[in-house]
Amino acid sequence: MATHTLSWVAYVRPLVVAVVSGFVGLLISTALEKPWIAIAAGILAIAWFVYQVCYIRSVRLYTDDSGVWLYQGVFPWQKGVVGVKWRDVDGALFRKGFISWACRSYFVQVGHRYTKASELIISHVGKGNQFVEHVNQEHQARLHAFDSSSKAESLTR
Repeated sequence: MATHTLSWVAYVRPLVVAVVSGFVGLLISTALEKPWIAIAAGILAIAWFVYQVCYIRSVRLYTDDSGVWLYQGVFPWQKGVVGVKWRDVDGALFRKGFISWACRSYFVQVGHRYTKASELIISHVGKGNQFVEHVNQEHQARLHAFDSSSKAESLTR
């Protein structure tokens, strides 16, 4: 079973958004001469940032005997698993580029044979290239095992 989480790059966007929204709240409160706006904006920015960090830490991309799965969620009503069973996997791929290579943070896509709506698509997967290699190797091994068992079954008939 291979488990991967999101890389440090996933934390950059929430940090930038929190800092900018806090700064905008400070500018608005200064312009309107109402300090409570800066306090409220700061509290909201911090709360949103903490939620985003908890969410990013909850994301797990993993494989097991059944297929490839994505677990995510912070609150009980958000927590859940989506995935693609091995029999339905079309293949996995990742996007390459200098930034993703340098940061070891990849965009990963696990395709579904029958529908695009059931694909797993996730960005900023830490060492996502290794995860994709694992998924494709496991998928090929399962296909070869299925082919050899179906050939043996047809020979015995």
